[in-house]
Amino acid sequence: MKSIHFFIILFSTTSLYAQNGMTFCPAKKLYLKGSSALIGNSIVSTDAIKPYEGNSFNDILKLKYIDVDRNHKTFSSSQANLEIAQKDLEIKYAALYWSAIYKYDKGYTKTINIKGKKNLKKIIYEGNNVRSKNINTILFKTPNSDYNTINGTVIYDSYNNEKSFPEIKPYVCFADVTSLIKNSKTLNGTYTVANIKATEGYVSGGTSGGWLLYIIYETKTDKPKHFTIYDGFINVFKTPVNIVFDNFKTPESGVTKASLILGALEGDNKFKSDNCAFFNYEKKEYIPLFNKIRPRFNFFNSSISINNSLYTDRTPNSQNTLGFDLLKIDIPNLNNSVISNNQTEATVRFKSKADQFYLFFVSFETEISPIFLEGKNNKETLVVLNDEKDDVPETIDEEENIEPVIETQKPAKKPKKASPLDKIKNLKSITIPNIPKGYYLVTNVFSVKDNATKWKQFLKDKGHNPKSYVNPKNGWEYIYLKNDEDPLSIYLKHKELSKLSYFEAIWVLKINF
Repeated sequence: MKSIHFFIILFSTTSLYAQNGMTFCPAKKLYLKGSSALIGNSIVSTDAIKPYEGNSFNDILKLKYIDVDRNHKTFSSSQANLEIAQKDLEIKYAALYWSAIYKYDKGYTKTINIKGKKNLKKIIYEGNNVRSKNINTILFKTPNSDYNTINGTVIYDSYNNEKSFPEIKPYVCFADVTSLIKNSKTLNGTYTVANIKATEGYVSGGTSGGWLLYIIYETKTDKPKHFTIYDGFINVFKTPVNIVFDNFKTPESGVTKASLILGALEGDNKFKSDNCAFFNYEKKEYIPLFNKIRPRFNFFNSSISINNSLYTDRTPNSQNTLGFDLLKIDIPNLNNSVISNNQTEATVRFKSKADQFYLFFVSFETEISPIFLEGKNNKETLVVLNDEKDDVPETIDEEENIEPVIETQKPAKKPKKASPLDKIKNLKSITIPNIPKGYYLVTNVFSVKDNATKWKQFLKDKGHNPKSYVNPKNGWEYIYLKNDEDPLSIYLKHKELSKLSYFEAIWVLKINF
């Protein structure tokens, strides 16, 4: 019998997409002494219960919902375990995100002959053209509890735009579950997320989906930190995507610790060339991030990881999550080689040449200066003067609600913006024993005495006459260059000092009035 040989071509149009979606925007900013925890899992695989251990291309696999909870009310469910070692903590924020490829409920393939090409065939991806509009309602279970119905916010749904991601139709949703977790009797344990919708079967490029729970908590023992969460939906392919974080200030001395938390779809395990890099402002170059789980040029590789280890405390615990990436990675910063002291901005770059992926969640955490944290939390008692902003004090709270403007026949005059001098005068006084009353021009603050001594010596070498006091409330040493009961004198001294490059920010405190 004559054997017939032919090639099967998989026509995946995902490589033709323009970079569309929804631009990343800040979703939350927090300043506190604390840390964070991250858990999550995928929601589609080759089996409803068993972990996937293969390494095939995603779009040749027939995928189905994971469903591990043995509950007839759910059509999909996966679990992940949370373990936070700290005892005395307060939950400050908990965000639940879920995202998936969802063009239709069921997808299938068929093979057809290519006209004019003998023995050459191609695979066509089709579906049942049924898709639920209710993608934001899911079920969420905290440890030792029943399911709670979550009606989240749709951050992005490409189904509403015919031209956006026509072959896969991804979406991403979000819910603030802070109150739910705060009120839960048990923090540590198994979390279950159910009824997240995705396409079962086949989709060009492969179906994928999953969820993440990101918890920020406050403790008395952790160092001051800045947390920024960005969300959106961006196709990373060929053109680099940069995300800039700002409105923080790293510590004045010592090695700064920082972390990056990411959630993405469609990072195929077998395709390479995708990468993530952090910008070094001193060397003016991007430093690639990688570890033994995430190679330099296959960073998004369908895995769930915490630093150098796979996160396997979940059900199912597939090593290959078939297009769902979730990770937390510390920024390598030996001797402040990437993030320097007094840094006020950070940039992360995402790039891919062959294996495009879809980014939907980014969070940046970094240690910050104690005085910067004090400034954020005590706006009535402290003013930060910055010469780059015409000496206007930074007293705007990111979480402040802005009242809507109601138009009238005669528009109301805009209130006159308070001058820096007025804001100094109107500061709320704090009490520090055994020092004269006055306005204090503070250049730095330290919790370690040796660091304070070094900074004072640095100022002396520059021709200044630094003085200091210790606040008994927090034990920090505040180093100042001038104190005076006249606020104008302090303001003019700031104008003089702001011309010097080593004074990026100077603080004014009103004491003992």
